Amino acid sequence: MTIFQEHKIIFCEGTSSKDHPLYPGFKQETKILPQGSVHKEGALALPCDILWDRDIAITLRDGTVIYADVYRPPNTKLVIPAIISAGPFGKNGGVNRKIFNDMPFRSGVPQCTVSSLEKFEALDPAYWCLHGYAIVHPDVRGSWQSGGNTHINSKLDGEDGYDLFEWLAEQPWCNGKISYAGNSWLSQTQWFVGAEQPPHLACLAPWEGWNDLYNDDAMRGGIPNPDFQQFLLNVSSPSLGKTEDIVAMASKCPFWNKYWEDRQAKLDRIEVPMYVTASWTNLLHTRGTFEGYLKASSGEKWLRVHNSHEWPDLYYPQNVEDLRKFFDYYLKEIKNDWPFTPKVRLSILNSGHEDIINRPEHEFPLARQVSERLFLNCHTLKLGSDCPPSQTNVKMDGATGQAVFTHEFSSRKEWVGYAALKVWIETIGTDDIDIYVKVSKLGPNDKLLETRCIDVGYLQDDPEAQWKKLEEMRQQKNKSVDVYFNEGPNGMLRASHRELDFQKSTEHHPMYTHKTEAKIKPGQVVPLIIELWPYGWIWEAGEKLQLTVSGYRTWPELLPHLESKSYNKGEVVIHAGGDYGSYLLMPIIP
Repeated sequence: MTIFQEHKIIFCEGTSSKDHPLYPGFKQETKILPQGSVHKEGALALPCDILWDRDIAITLRDGTVIYADVYRPPNTKLVIPAIISAGPFGKNGGVNRKIFNDMPFRSGVPQCTVSSLEKFEALDPAYWCLHGYAIVHPDVRGSWQSGGNTHINSKLDGEDGYDLFEWLAEQPWCNGKISYAGNSWLSQTQWFVGAEQPPHLACLAPWEGWNDLYNDDAMRGGIPNPDFQQFLLNVSSPSLGKTEDIVAMASKCPFWNKYWEDRQAKLDRIEVPMYVTASWTNLLHTRGTFEGYLKASSGEKWLRVHNSHEWPDLYYPQNVEDLRKFFDYYLKEIKNDWPFTPKVRLSILNSGHEDIINRPEHEFPLARQVSERLFLNCHTLKLGSDCPPSQTNVKMDGATGQAVFTHEFSSRKEWVGYAALKVWIETIGTDDIDIYVKVSKLGPNDKLLETRCIDVGYLQDDPEAQWKKLEEMRQQKNKSVDVYFNEGPNGMLRASHRELDFQKSTEHHPMYTHKTEAKIKPGQVVPLIIELWPYGWIWEAGEKLQLTVSGYRTWPELLPHLESKSYNKGEVVIHAGGDYGSYLLMPIIP
C-alpha cells in the first residue's frame, strides 16, 4: 500500500498487543464446540455443534499477513455463504467487550441472549451457524497479532476487504456469496469495501457507522475533535506495529485534503443490495449512516430507523430474524418475501408518550415534507413563524455563554428529516468562533423530555426496578449513563469554515467545502448555516421546542472521560430580525 507513504501519515505508540492481558493466545487449530456448551457464565448455550477454525493466516496483496477465526457448521460437505465482521477490537473479545460487559445494565444486551462467541458489535456465531452460515472474524491489519500498522477506516479497509473476500471465495466450504455485518467500525468497513466492488460481494448490511471521518466526527463542522477515534486506536486496538495519530493529523490538516478524502468512502460506487439500519440518537453514526443510504448507487436498498441503541438493536430477536431474511435472499438465493419489505421503515420518537415503530414509507427524506421556519427574537428569546420587523441581538461569552430560545406548539407537530439553523453572528475580541446548536423538547412545567435509548428492563425479572435505578443514576449525574438518553438533534460549525459547497448543499442539508478559511472582521456580521443531523420526533399540543445556541458543546461526549477542548475566546453577538432573519428550518410532516 502506498497511501500512508504518499500522505506522510504521522504515527504514534499505541497499546502493544504482545502479552496483552485480554489476548487469549495464538493457536492455529480446528476444533468442534459441542452443542449445549456454555462459554461464559450466564451466556446462551450453543444450539448446535460449531466448527472453529482458529488463527487462519491470510496474506493481503502487499504481503501483510492478518489472522482470522471462522465459525461454521461442522458438516464439511456443506457449501455455505460467509458473513464477515471486520474490525480491530479483537476476534476473541478484546478491550471493548470488557468495557461493554462492565457498563451499567450491559447496555441493554442481557448476557443470556448471546453466546459470548460474538465479536464486539458483531453477529453471534451461535445463531448464524445454526442457520447454515459461516461467521468470519478477522483481526484487521495492524490489530492484535495481524501485521502492519493500526489505521482508522479508510480506502485501505476497502482494499484489504477485497482481498479477504476473494480469499474466502476460494475456500472449498464457501458458496462464493459473501457479505459483511455488524455495528459501528464493523459497519464502517462496509462502506469502503463496497466501493472497491470485490467480485464475490453479494450484499451489505451496514448497521450504524460513519463513512466520512472529517465531516462525521473528527473534524465535524471544521471543529477538531479526534480524541474518541484516537482512543479506539490507542486503547481498543492493540498492535504489534505503530498507530495512526489522528490527533496529530487533525492539527496538521485542518482543511480538506487527500488525507481526509481517503477517509471518505466513495459511496456512489456501492452497487450491491443493502440493508441499512440507522437511529436518530446516535452521537457518532447518525449522519454517516443516512448519507451512506442516500448516496449509495444500489438499485435495491432498504432503510430501517429504530428507536433504540445500536447494540441492543443488533441482538433483538425480531431484528436478527429480519436480517436473516435479507441474507437468505441474497446469500442463499432463497425466494422468500424479503423484496416486499418496505423500502423505508421509520421509528418516530415521542418522548413522554409512545413512539411510532417501523412506519412504512416509500423514501427518505419524505416527499411530503414541508419546510417551516421559526425565526429567532433576541429580545423575547422566543421563536415565531414571522421574522421580527426590528433588529434585535443578544451577547454572550464566547467560551461559556449560551442563548436559549423557545416556541410552544399549539397543535401536534411531526419533524422528520434534515434541519438547519441560519444565524447571523458578530464576534468581539476574536476573529473566529465555534458555535454549537441543539434542539430539545420540553413538556409540562418546561420539563426536559429526553428519549431513553436503552431498554434496561429488557428480559429482567423486575423491569420497573431497573428503570427506576437508571433514572436515579441520571439524577445523580452519573456520566456512565449519559449516552442512554438523547435530547434531540445537534449541530456545530467553526465560523471560519462557513463556506458552503453549493453543488452538494440543499436548503435543509448544508454541506461545507472546508477548503478555505474566512475569518470575521471587527464589526462584520456574517451568516452561519449550521447543519443539524437528521431526526424524527413529535411534539404534542402545548409542548415546547427549545433551541440552544452556545459557545461550547452542550451534549455528552461518547466516552465519559473525554472532554471537548474550548477554542473560543471573546464574545459573540447573535443578531436576529430586520435584515438579519435568523431562523430554524424544520422538516415538518403534515
